[in-house]
Amino acid sequence: MRTAVEHIMGTAISLAAPDDTDPGVFATAAQAAYDHLRRIDEIFSTYKPDSPVSRIRDGRLPLNALPEHPDGDLIREVLALCAQLQRESRGAFDAWNVGDPPQFDPSGAVKGWAAENASRILAAHGLTRHALNAGGDVRVRGGTAPLPAAPDRPDGSSVGEPVTGPGAGAAAPWRVGVTDPHRPGHTLFVIERAEGAVATSGTAERGLHVYDPSSHRPATALVQVTVTGPDLALADGYATAALALAGAASAADAYAWLTALAERTGYQSLTVDPDTGVWWTPALRRYAPALPPHPHDTPGAA
Repeated sequence: MRTAVEHIMGTAISLAAPDDTDPGVFATAAQAAYDHLRRIDEIFSTYKPDSPVSRIRDGRLPLNALPEHPDGDLIREVLALCAQLQRESRGAFDAWNVGDPPQFDPSGAVKGWAAENASRILAAHGLTRHALNAGGDVRVRGGTAPLPAAPDRPDGSSVGEPVTGPGAGAAAPWRVGVTDPHRPGHTLFVIERAEGAVATSGTAERGLHVYDPSSHRPATALVQVTVTGPDLALADGYATAALALAGAASAADAYAWLTALAERTGYQSLTVDPDTGVWWTPALRRYAPALPPHPHDTPGAA
């Protein structure tokens, strides 16, 4: 396996590609993708006082000035994504109402969106088979359909590790291990995808960083949400929205919303609550065949 890793946007961003990848193609593609991610960090970091996002936050950069701003197109793209997520989540994802006191912070959408674009850059530079992991938000390309489940298959794997395919150099599904938030260092379950995204939002590593915009209180009813689907920007935003929608009291609204989301868009999800209860949309078994049958037939069961 060819690998690379750099620390950008406050997290480790790792890249993996099969052993038979041309080393020159890998190096050139990786450089282009990491350059893009560094630029995104300069634009959207809320920790850099002179970043464009910090300037929007404190009023130094009005939105009506974005058409003339050198980074205006990228900023407006993220604002449009935030607006879409706000509509689809019934206001649970609200980039203009984050924290206490509420303030502008699009971070819940930026990392997945940036990694999705970086994956496109990798493919455009010839790295058509890869797994890009941005702090637990993973985009994979170039695999084959997952193999049928078998009792002697391994229980877990590292994020981005491919299943051995039939024949030397053959493509295979990528295995994305999702961390158990109640047992650090352990894998809760593994998703196999040929193409697509797996995004996880939770409190195990970053603490209480997602807020319910209706109460301005940290969201605590769920400790982790994983969403898988075609696009990492949306999967990441949906996972964050579900945490916020659960709020501090009950996860029932999140279960119902994630169920409707799966039926409407095909994005599947799994949640973990503070008492180690696990709930998932039934069709997730298509990507995580080791999951047992869904424990209940109604949303909200755990």
